[in-house]
Amino acid sequence: MKYFLLTMILSLSVTTGVWAQIPGLSATPKPAATGPATKGEGPTAAPTPDNPEATVATAAGSISVEKPVDHAVQETLIELLPKYPGVRLAQVTVKNGVVTLEGQVEDAEVRENVTLFTRRVEGVRLVLNRMKTDAQVLTASELAEKVLKDLWTAVAREWLLVIIALVIALGGFVVGRLFGRYSEVLLAPFIKNILVRSVVGSLLSSFLMLGGVLLGLNVLELTQAVLSILGLAGVAGLALGFAFRDIAENFIASILLGMRRPFRIGDYVEVANKAGVVMSLNTRATVLVTLEGKHIRIPNNIIYKEILVNSSASPSSRGNFDVVIPYTVSTATAIDAMTKALREQEGVLSDPPASALLEALEPGGVRLRAYYWMPVRGIDGNKLQSDVKLKVKVALQQAGITPPPTNVMLSVGGRVPVDVFEANGQTKPDSVAIAPVVTAEQAKANLRHDTRAAEKAELRPEGEHQTPMEHALSQSEHMSEEGTNLLQEHHAEAH
Repeated sequence: MKYFLLTMILSLSVTTGVWAQIPGLSATPKPAATGPATKGEGPTAAPTPDNPEATVATAAGSISVEKPVDHAVQETLIELLPKYPGVRLAQVTVKNGVVTLEGQVEDAEVRENVTLFTRRVEGVRLVLNRMKTDAQVLTASELAEKVLKDLWTAVAREWLLVIIALVIALGGFVVGRLFGRYSEVLLAPFIKNILVRSVVGSLLSSFLMLGGVLLGLNVLELTQAVLSILGLAGVAGLALGFAFRDIAENFIASILLGMRRPFRIGDYVEVANKAGVVMSLNTRATVLVTLEGKHIRIPNNIIYKEILVNSSASPSSRGNFDVVIPYTVSTATAIDAMTKALREQEGVLSDPPASALLEALEPGGVRLRAYYWMPVRGIDGNKLQSDVKLKVKVALQQAGITPPPTNVMLSVGGRVPVDVFEANGQTKPDSVAIAPVVTAEQAKANLRHDTRAAEKAELRPEGEHQTPMEHALSQSEHMSEEGTNLLQEHHAEAH
């Protein structure tokens, strides 16, 4: 047993000595690494003119050398670096493990990759990369020539894909434009609101054109370019949103106004201390026309936020006016005469019926107020009010009722010489004689004339073909075109 153990010990000693004398092997086998394994770099593209799909990959671990360190490192790098993709010229100097690189590379990314590659060579302690990029070495004309040459090479290699991409992008643009032109007809069965239909049509048209461009870029495998374009579009949209905040606010207000429809074409509205007939509503502003023919353009955001009075939203409106009679006449007789005259006037609605009521008792007489309803559209409201007042005046005169006399108080400071003349022109200093304004015959003649005028009053006289509101609406809009009138379809349906 002793001899057996001795023999085993001697055998192990001899084996260890022999192992140590084998070149390239250490005397004692190294234990397996227990830490995480170094992850190798995957293959990267390394195209060549004859093989555009060629790739390059580096070793996962260190690159060992068997010659003296500096010389071996220099020879290894001189042999490998010129083969690295993107390296134009490589000059290597190694001293005490410090590697100095000079030459020319394609761009800054290649220069960084060369630095990382050199650091992985065994024996390298420090890397000084002084290599220059093409942009630093080439002149402007040479750099432009290089870019054009690379572009031409890519087009020559993938010209068919370029043509397909252009056809797809052009097709998307054409389809988008055609859809935008006929979106009103195509979307009409699905979307009834003209404003919503216009907005949806514009959005879908833009999506079709943008989709064609993105699909064309995808055919060329320019995914990165697509992402860059989308990112740039997002940033540009955000910047434009801040720059054109008022325009965006007006556009949103136009959508809300178009959906809620607080007015329509031909309505008489008052908003922001402006009044007029609505002519158009576009994505930027609402255009009103005053009864004097002036065009008023009000931004939609102001109309949406301000108090708006639509005088023609209802089919009828109420008018009123006051009459003062003396205390000495019969108030009941005056009320009956006014009520009868109001209800007989053409254009005054029978339901609700017109009436006259006692409004107030004042020192100067009894105040009566006439109430009546009239249509909003199709008549001249101002003329109807004039005809109604004339009718009431004649009715009161026929009943023998005239306004009370007006009391005038004259205050004179100091002494003022006054000459008073009688009717025959003689001076009468001690008394005042005031001749009547009209004679009795003239008063009767005036009453007869007013009576005939009141009886012949017409709602729309011969030759008068338009009311003031209709005339204002017929005026041309001498303003810049800002898009389709979003109320036009509703106006056509109403008529």
